Amino acid sequence: MSGPRCVCDPRPVRRTPALLLAPLVAAAAALAALPSSAGAAPVADAAPAAVVVPAAGPTPSSWEGGVAVPYAPRWWPHGRSNPSAPWASGWPKPVLFKPTARGELSGVRIALDPGHDLGNSSHISAINQWYWVGLRKTCNTTGTATNAGYPESTYAFDVVARVRRLLNAKGASVVVTRDRNTRATYGPCVGARGSFPSQQKADLMVSVHGDGAPSSGRGFHVITPGVLQGYTDDIAAPSRTLALRMIDGMRFVGLRSTTYLSSPLSVRKDVGTLNMADVPTVMVETLNMRNAADARLASTAAGRQKIAMGLYSGIVRYLRATR
Repeated sequence: MSGPRCVCDPRPVRRTPALLLAPLVAAAAALAALPSSAGAAPVADAAPAAVVVPAAGPTPSSWEGGVAVPYAPRWWPHGRSNPSAPWASGWPKPVLFKPTARGELSGVRIALDPGHDLGNSSHISAINQWYWVGLRKTCNTTGTATNAGYPESTYAFDVVARVRRLLNAKGASVVVTRDRNTRATYGPCVGARGSFPSQQKADLMVSVHGDGAPSSGRGFHVITPGVLQGYTDDIAAPSRTLALRMIDGMRFVGLRSTTYLSSPLSVRKDVGTLNMADVPTVMVETLNMRNAADARLASTAAGRQKIAMGLYSGIVRYLRATR
């Protein structure tokens, strides 16, 4: 995120931590070998293997079995007291990924939101339009990038694909806010991202970002909604629980929490994606893309897999505790 830091089937999940976290344990040795200093050589992907998603992106019907979402999404450009609008034609399309196996997460539906879009910088007028999300906010921003030019939108798109594969392999269905990362599209707007998970009957949503903080600091932090009456008062408490479990999951795989904030838990009322959500929702700033060490993590396939494993671990921990 650029600038100031700044969105079923009711069968229960069997609470078996060893089975749910087994992929993380199996990958620990490979993840420990990640480069941590300048000049270190990148290592091969940690298990389970994942194909890097190209920036151009695929269509919903051809991307690894992805299909159109079951419910046509709508959003509220001028607040919930005003009429809703359909998903804009210039936005990437939302997409559903069905489970690839039965497992401990069978019956769960999870929403994932890869932050920004590569085309935001090509559609400045559109993303600078103002909308209401409990306060006035622009549609979206361009996001940040590493100093070498690796865009946050591309990074988040790749990480989300990896998290989704892990969740699908454990029986979860996953809905994603955008099916591509291309300069031909922009958005979706933050309000639409926030409204998305409840419309798709998701149990929770995790929005994945990389921060653009001063280069001296590194590490992840998790943003959870504060209580905003009429917006987040019904989801603030469970979202905080989700945020704490995401912190646990990221730490479990050896990821460093923020060195530039006082806490890895950030409670805010000014994040449109969170304000418009109606299910437990958090935004994870997974690392600081402006920091050299974090940029090396973001720029390797193994590093992105480690981030994905941390996010997966956090989601699993939350579901184990709440279902």
